[in-house]
Amino acid sequence: MFEIEFPEHLPEQKRRYWSDQLRDAGATVEEAADDRRRVVCEEPKVHHHVGWILFHTAIAKYCRVVATEGAAQAQASAYPKPPSRR
Repeated sequence: MFEIEFPEHLPEQKRRYWSDQLRDAGATVEEAADDRRRVVCEEPKVHHHVGWILFHTAIAKYCRVVATEGAAQAQASAYPKPPSRR
C-alpha cells in the first residue's frame, strides 16, 4: 500500500486524473484525507507497475509518497520499468 499526498493547490480535476491512471493500472484508490489517497495493490505485478508509475512518470511532479505498508517501498530504485504490456 502506498499513501500519496497531492499539494493543496492542485485542482481536483488533476487529482481525479492521476487517481484514474492508478486505477487503470489495477490499483484501488481510496481517499484518506483531503489531499491524500491510499493506493492499494492486491497483486505483485500491479504493485510493481503502480510503484513505477508513482516514481517514474509525470505523476511524481504532482504528488509524493508519504507512507508505505507491506511490500511497498518509498524509493524509485525499487521499481525499474516494467516489461511492455503489449
